[in-house]
Amino acid sequence: MQNDQLPSECDVIVIGAGIAGLTAAALLARSDLKVVLLEKQSKPGGYFMGFKRKGFSFDSSIQWINGFNENGFAGRIFGYIGTDFPKCKISDRIRRYKGESFDYLLTGDPYMLRDRLINDFPGETAGIMRFFEDCRRIGVHFDKVNSRLRAKETMPPAERMIFGIKMLLWVIPVWKYLWISAEKGLNKYFRNKEIKKIFCGEEKLMSIMMPISWVFVKDFLFPPEGGAESFTQWLCGKIQSSSSQIFLNHSVKEVLVKNKTAAGVSLSDGRVIHSKYVLAACDVETLYEKMLPEGAVPVKLIRHLREADLYCSSLTVFIGLDCEASALGLHGELICLTLDDIPRKDHTAGDPCKSSLIVQVPSARDKTLAPEGKSTMIIHCAARIDYGNFWKTGKNFERGKEYREFKQEYADILIERVGKSLGINIKKHIEVLEIATPFTYWRYTGNRDGSAMGASPTNKNIRNRLAHYKTPVKNLFLGGHWAEYGGGMPMAVKAASNASLMILEKTNREEFKKLRDVIDFK
Repeated sequence: MQNDQLPSECDVIVIGAGIAGLTAAALLARSDLKVVLLEKQSKPGGYFMGFKRKGFSFDSSIQWINGFNENGFAGRIFGYIGTDFPKCKISDRIRRYKGESFDYLLTGDPYMLRDRLINDFPGETAGIMRFFEDCRRIGVHFDKVNSRLRAKETMPPAERMIFGIKMLLWVIPVWKYLWISAEKGLNKYFRNKEIKKIFCGEEKLMSIMMPISWVFVKDFLFPPEGGAESFTQWLCGKIQSSSSQIFLNHSVKEVLVKNKTAAGVSLSDGRVIHSKYVLAACDVETLYEKMLPEGAVPVKLIRHLREADLYCSSLTVFIGLDCEASALGLHGELICLTLDDIPRKDHTAGDPCKSSLIVQVPSARDKTLAPEGKSTMIIHCAARIDYGNFWKTGKNFERGKEYREFKQEYADILIERVGKSLGINIKKHIEVLEIATPFTYWRYTGNRDGSAMGASPTNKNIRNRLAHYKTPVKNLFLGGHWAEYGGGMPMAVKAASNASLMILEKTNREEFKKLRDVIDFK
């Protein structure tokens, strides 16, 4: 990671050391390609980047993970990189639904929640039975897609046609669930408005069903010991044990293009690295509008990206408590806090007094995250970058006194709400407090508006074909979450794996076949 070790040339340059960039670099390095991974921040990890304060360790945003159950896609890819990868944890306490008039716990046995709901709402027995059976079937159905995650761009025409037919047959049984709103979907199962309140924080039916579905197939997992940052550390170790290198605090200014083909990059300090391929695991708008020469990307594509529907950002409060979480009645599950009888849209509008909250106490599952006798708490709230006149950042988005005071006021409201809902005095026990706003996430990821996961799978985005691997510049590939719709670790690993596969197809057929078979689960 030293400046004087920066090479003048390599096989592949990877831009961005988030989980996707790290995974791609590790896969390519495993295949004996010389990779240079460049990251503008002082730490690798992206959204998986953690930080420490006074002995407390925090993950920046990760809540739960899937894809690491038996035969899971992410687990297979990491196992291919090295069998010593950090293993995720299965917990018996999964998700707590807490409102003003209800309190329910989803455990490793979803039927326990089902039976309690039947006991509390006997008139809804038939709908509850159907709802949980559909969740189970969806979980099993989505588990099958584990072997269908290879990008069609890596397939010959005949195989691509067969793959398209398989995916069509796969999507037909779940099509009726994919786009339906939460309100309409719940009406198909329940008549009683009180049972619908339990799931009032989501806008789409699938967002309600998927957590339960993943539990049915044992794939609602929590980060390994040491938190999600342990993945970052492990991947860095695999990259650095090869002939490849990671360089932090190195910002890419321009992707070099020769004869419409990527030929390397120039850095902000003027130095140049030549390469045969460039894999961009970074914000695609920055790549297309700032790093590439004018005219390299069609105007229409840039316009579609500017107009894209993005996932929202977050206000996150990181708290170090001076006592054990169990002393406050807190355990390891995710706690979904909602208010009764407000419009569903208000749960995600970013108002700190109304928005639904996700509360987690990671140290209850992993004692290494806090000093002995103490614990960590994280509060997440959906937030927008333009809230409060852009968080009082001023004309040029300066993060000064007004910004700090405004985000503290916002965090205080969330802390007060959580304490009131859970019946505890959180403020009395706070030893460490950090607050991340959408501006924080924007600075660290480059994603417009601080978006958590880039482009969402809306009809408009799909119609405009926003997700793509191959760019208008030959040998320049997208390998981060902009290459796929959806988000989280599974999509980042999927994007990294497929982008790596496209490079291996051109450079090493034997390694291409090996990785292809891992992706295809052969």
